[in-house]
Amino acid sequence: MKKSKKKLGLFSGLLLSSFILTGCFSWTEEKVVVQTKIIKPNIPTQAKPKPVQMNKVKFYVVTKKNLNEFMAKFEKETGDVVFYAISVRDYEDLALNLADLRRYLQQQDKIIVYYEKAIKDIPEEKNTPEVKSK
Repeated sequence: MKKSKKKLGLFSGLLLSSFILTGCFSWTEEKVVVQTKIIKPNIPTQAKPKPVQMNKVKFYVVTKKNLNEFMAKFEKETGDVVFYAISVRDYEDLALNLADLRRYLQQQDKIIVYYEKAIKDIPEEKNTPEVKSK
């Protein structure tokens, strides 16, 4: 029994050491290659909308002094007399509102142009391999 225990111990030791040695010999540093690819997205740019076609609008300045003359002339030209009255302060507010609307549209146009350029200026695919040790 002593001999079989010795043989078993010797066999186990040899087996264990062979696993350890073969594991150490097969140990190599694995190299990982990282490759960066930039892919240009396919985002179609849309056509610009057609320009705004503004209709001609006439403004008449009517005061107490020219009211009768204006009514006669206006009725002769249009056949009807209808008034839409606006105060001087409200007219100023209307002008400020239109100026703010114009500013907003110009800023939106600049933003759209910025993004259209950003889409067009994306570089084509770049393949830059980079080796890293694990």
